[in-house]
Amino acid sequence: MDVITVATAISVMGIIIGIGVLLSSRMEIGTQAKQVLVITVLNVAVPSVILNGVFNTDVSDDLLRQVGIIFGLSVGLHLAAVVLALGMARLLGFTSTKARQLTVLAALGNTGFIGIPLCATIFGPVGGLLAAVVDAGLDFVVFTVAIYLLQAGSSFRLRQLKSLLNLPLAAVIVGISSAFIGFEPPAVVRQLVELLSGLAAPLAMLYIGILLQQLLARTGFRIEAAVFFPLVFRLLLFPGLMLLLLAALPLAELTRNVLIISLSMPTFMLAAILFSRYTDQEDTAVMTISFSTILSLATIPLITYVSLLLF
Repeated sequence: MDVITVATAISVMGIIIGIGVLLSSRMEIGTQAKQVLVITVLNVAVPSVILNGVFNTDVSDDLLRQVGIIFGLSVGLHLAAVVLALGMARLLGFTSTKARQLTVLAALGNTGFIGIPLCATIFGPVGGLLAAVVDAGLDFVVFTVAIYLLQAGSSFRLRQLKSLLNLPLAAVIVGISSAFIGFEPPAVVRQLVELLSGLAAPLAMLYIGILLQQLLARTGFRIEAAVFFPLVFRLLLFPGLMLLLLAALPLAELTRNVLIISLSMPTFMLAAILFSRYTDQEDTAVMTISFSTILSLATIPLITYVSLLLF
């Protein structure tokens, strides 16, 4: 994995975030406009990234084995991150409810909204496909463990699992299944998903820039003291521990590199929606998402550089 390639991709995304900040400062961008961006990225662009990866990849037994390994590691590593973050939050003296909330922000990264487009940019179509599998593992943890933690004592409900049924996951299943049976999509479909996949990264970064500008306009550069814990854990501590673990595992180079990038992501975007629904701490979530995204422009290349020293 080339640090310069990663740094270039991150720099470009940072510039697009800046454009989003500028646009939001020059005009009023309401809730509906932001929802259009989110829906377009999650339900159109990201599924297209995944399908484009399938259409341009030879789905061999080796790739299917990598998919299984990545999904298992994604679930296992994110569960481990939850346990570790919760234990550290309690050791730091946070109340039970606050510790649960900060754990969700610290343990779970933006593997879908940023991770999939970034891996597709760095590693090509197959990178986007494997990153989508990492995100599928994260989704499982989000809609089971994370929601349970945010409900602060409420029991787990099976209907929470319906949120696992989403278009990106459907794209993974449909794409790999079609490739497995030898289905060849028409040329128009191939060109369509290739064009739409190019929307993912720019629109996602514009949305983050808009979100960031609106947060700063509302609160300034003030950072709640408690937010430093999820920032340090999400961007430095967890990726550092993850690197040590991955160094001990006999993984294919692409599998390891996709995991390194995906697990170094800032706090996941969906946290703002979940906090709005289950808690009264939405600003804490938005603040963590925004500042972790800004800081990740520096920490992701740093983690990449450290990985080169280990592997």
